[in-house]
Amino acid sequence: MENSTTKKPKIRAAIFASGKGTNAENLIRHAKDNPDFEIAAVICDQEGAGVIGRCVALGIPCHVVPFEKNRAQHEAAILETLSPHDAEWIFLAGYMRILSPEFLAKFYDDGLGVNRIVNIHPSLLPWFKGRDAYRRAYESRVAESGVTVHFVDEGIDSGPIILQWDFPRQTADTLETFTARGMELEYKAYIKAVARILEKIDVQRKKEKYA
Repeated sequence: MENSTTKKPKIRAAIFASGKGTNAENLIRHAKDNPDFEIAAVICDQEGAGVIGRCVALGIPCHVVPFEKNRAQHEAAILETLSPHDAEWIFLAGYMRILSPEFLAKFYDDGLGVNRIVNIHPSLLPWFKGRDAYRRAYESRVAESGVTVHFVDEGIDSGPIILQWDFPRQTADTLETFTARGMELEYKAYIKAVARILEKIDVQRKKEKYA
């Protein structure tokens, strides 16, 4: 029997992923230990993606919604699939599609002033926007690179930044070691970003309470 006094999480989210799902798994595992953060479901646009098996192992519903005709129909199918899960937030974890302004608007939060959609990008934005950021940073021989967690807006990797963490390039780095260090930083940064968002929610709720 469900306990009627069970505390509702401050963030009930869906994850969108297209690939291996390591960042998705990181968020799901964190949610299992954080009563204020819940992952209700995962949406994947690629059949056979690694994230699907990770979700099965972790007991999280994973829905494959392949892109078939156009973005409008694809996003409509996603929203229909998400509807039973009551997800108010979306966390992008290696999701390789750009969301339309119409989709973003459905998750706009008047109180926070941002879309309730969060992305992690493997560079110190605004540097190396788009795909293959680790490779491009490595080939550019930058002294340091990093990761950025940000709210999603209508641009490409251009939304309000939640946090940025950097790591130095090492003399002996290969592309593989450079990328591996960045990915380890991603896992920690995304968890810290969740904490910062929860802090923002707390501040906003206090403002609303005493308004």
